Amino acid sequence: MTWVEKIKQAIEYIEANLLDEITIESVGKAINYAPSSFQNLFSAITGYSVGEYIRFRRLTCAIDDILEGNLSITDIAFKYGYENLESFSRAFKRLYNCSPSNFKKGSLNHLKFNPIVINFEVRGGFSMSKNYIPDLLKVDWSDTQRQNEFVNSVVSVLRSLGENVDYDYVCAVSGSAFRTSFSMPSICEWNHGNYHVIHTPIIIEHTFNMLGYKVAHHLKGDYEADKKLIMDSIDKGVPVITLEGVINCSDSCVISGYDNDGDVLLGYNPFMYVNEDHDEANDDTGYFRKSNWHSDFFDQGSKGRIIVIEGKCEKPSKEEAFTKTLNLIKHLISDENMATGQYNGLAAHKAFANALLTYNWEDNFEPYLNVMCNYKQYLDRQYAIKFLYDNDREDLVKYYEKIAALSIQLAQLIPQDFSAFDLFSNKENLKPYCDILLQISELEKQAVELM
Repeated sequence: MTWVEKIKQAIEYIEANLLDEITIESVGKAINYAPSSFQNLFSAITGYSVGEYIRFRRLTCAIDDILEGNLSITDIAFKYGYENLESFSRAFKRLYNCSPSNFKKGSLNHLKFNPIVINFEVRGGFSMSKNYIPDLLKVDWSDTQRQNEFVNSVVSVLRSLGENVDYDYVCAVSGSAFRTSFSMPSICEWNHGNYHVIHTPIIIEHTFNMLGYKVAHHLKGDYEADKKLIMDSIDKGVPVITLEGVINCSDSCVISGYDNDGDVLLGYNPFMYVNEDHDEANDDTGYFRKSNWHSDFFDQGSKGRIIVIEGKCEKPSKEEAFTKTLNLIKHLISDENMATGQYNGLAAHKAFANALLTYNWEDNFEPYLNVMCNYKQYLDRQYAIKFLYDNDREDLVKYYEKIAALSIQLAQLIPQDFSAFDLFSNKENLKPYCDILLQISELEKQAVELM
């Protein structure tokens, strides 16, 4: 079903319930579309906000009742949802420049706001459909302190559904502010995607549950089936998150629409601006366009995932959310291996330090890029502090204040801008950096003992 048909359904619902209480949420629920996205579409297509449309229609119908003279103006005010005569009179006067009583007495000409009828037809070309959810929060790396693709994607998707969430809290309650991954040398010496959430998969469902949402976590499967999963969700006004694609090198992508019957996906990801990873021109909506999205990076092994939001679930209390997240954090720090080929937690800090001191390389670019990518995990440690403090764990706050300070030192020792290639020509230069990694590991070891 296209977005035009959705707006038609919305107008039909409003007209059928004009005398009842109508909210953006109730209309969105009736047409099975996210309220915030629906409101943007409604305004773009009709030229009026939902509130304006309802108000103008009710006042037009009120005129008919006034002219018939069977009801008092007070009764008419109540009939059309106004709490009292004063509020009805103010709304009436703003639109018609006279009071309801003066209108009743006179024979003033008036404009009637009739139900909007939408006729939309595109002729010619191939029979292809396009649908998208407009105005999602952009997912990029413009904020140098908030670089986690998965966290930014979750924030963008949930804000489109009307949730007031921010990066800092989502980063903490998801466990992202406490996780570290590093590839095992037998699998990949320099895995520049160590920071990807797929290496700590227990985070994914936990994140949404803590925020009051139930998700289905689909492994990459048949193309037509995967395409239908995404299209069905977009048609409901709910964005989708893909992991390990669909843009090359991406941790996660927000999928906000589709074109050509789902053969092209639209959305956001920081790599959409990197020619080596995405050389297809962006859509006129501002979202990326990705053809052949089911192949390439998304098709490597079984890593590709599609995260579909199925609806709301009971949101845990603050205390329950903290207890469950703290239990998750223990695993993230203590469990050495959560995904094939990856060290995690304490073992990952040590593996990272060991790699910089013992691996051999011919091109300094490889270890330098690895340092820059891995640093995203340490950058997020700062968001652990407020989360722990807000949950009365000052004992843990002390540790993470030290860890966050050490993480800042990492970026000072090896700048995040490829300006220090010479450091990698001599491993002695890397020892101070590795010493900090081991200090962070020791501090987290002590912290987890208090959890």
